[in-house]
Amino acid sequence: MTDAPSRRRWAVLAIAWAAFFSIAMSWYTMPTLQPQLLESYGLSPQQFRTALTVPFLVAGLLSIPGGMLADRLGIKRAASMGIAIAAVGFLLRSLGGGFGLLLAAMITIGIGLGMVMPNLPKLVNVWFPPDETGLATGIYNTGMMAGLSTGLVIAPALPSWRTGNLVFAGVVLALALAFYLIVEDAPPGKSLPPAKLFEGIQRAVRSKNAWIAAVAVFAGFSGMVAIQGEFPVALNEVYGIEQATGGQIASMITYAGVFGSLSIPTIANRLDRRKAALVIAAVGFGVVEFPVWLTGNTSVLFVGTAVAGYLAGGALPIIMEVPAWLPRVANDPVQAQHVGGASGLMTAMMNIGGFVGLPLIVGPTIGAYGYTVGFGVAMFIFAFQGLGVFLSMPDVAT
Repeated sequence: MTDAPSRRRWAVLAIAWAAFFSIAMSWYTMPTLQPQLLESYGLSPQQFRTALTVPFLVAGLLSIPGGMLADRLGIKRAASMGIAIAAVGFLLRSLGGGFGLLLAAMITIGIGLGMVMPNLPKLVNVWFPPDETGLATGIYNTGMMAGLSTGLVIAPALPSWRTGNLVFAGVVLALALAFYLIVEDAPPGKSLPPAKLFEGIQRAVRSKNAWIAAVAVFAGFSGMVAIQGEFPVALNEVYGIEQATGGQIASMITYAGVFGSLSIPTIANRLDRRKAALVIAAVGFGVVEFPVWLTGNTSVLFVGTAVAGYLAGGALPIIMEVPAWLPRVANDPVQAQHVGGASGLMTAMMNIGGFVGLPLIVGPTIGAYGYTVGFGVAMFIFAFQGLGVFLSMPDVAT
């Protein structure tokens, strides 16, 4: 007889969601406040873009070693430590100063994320029965999406940059303590499955399909982070839309994306048309959003960006499902026991892509040719994730 799942699993998931949400929200107050932060820190636009996105790079580089640390310390201690380190980053951000101190603060936040993110799939795997892991995974992923959007919206309401960051640091630190006190490595009577991280990574780097999926999420995050990072200030500079309103418009991408991430993959799996759904979601975002951007009309921007965001939200969950079905692809080296390694490779590439797109590709394009060309490039990069998978990867029936 199978043991009943722990009743505490939803409380555990709620704490993990709250921590993920709070870190993302606190981090993404920056784009809406870009003009003020450029002045107060004495930054160039390129320095701002680097500071904003460097947590993605650090989290990407630490995704695999962060998972290894979690294997040694356990979910409880590793994730609690990561959340607390992120709180220190927000505390450092409250000190002001110049580019060096801001960059150090954002790197610290990235270190915290690099310890938290590899633990969430493990937490879901051990606390939830197989028929609930998909739902639980979708729920915790909405934490980051909703957090990024909320940060864009609340930024103008902060009493001051210093006070806001002190509050953020306190909230995130309190959640680190709550995670440590409430969450255990596994429910009573259950232990973590044996980890085969090195074998999983070795198999993943030999898998052509794993690399296709990893490059796809790299492209998806490169394009999307660039768009969200620049959209509020672009609306202000090009169309004179107030920064608070611009942040609200930009937030529609991920607020609507939450619904897309929960519904589009479900529909795709039901119809057994995952690759087609991915192309529609990835390409459809730019097809809708680019002409919406050109209008400069606030009402059209709100509605159109929500529609585009809904489509974009369906892309990432479909790609992130790839490691789970690689064992069913003929001759692929990734087998069931190596799925964690493939997921680690994809998580690392996804976060590194989040760093690369804005400061290294789209930002310089905006500087040379303006926002319209820059956003066009970003939307093309985002669309590439769907086209690349569609043209290169075999489909697998459920």
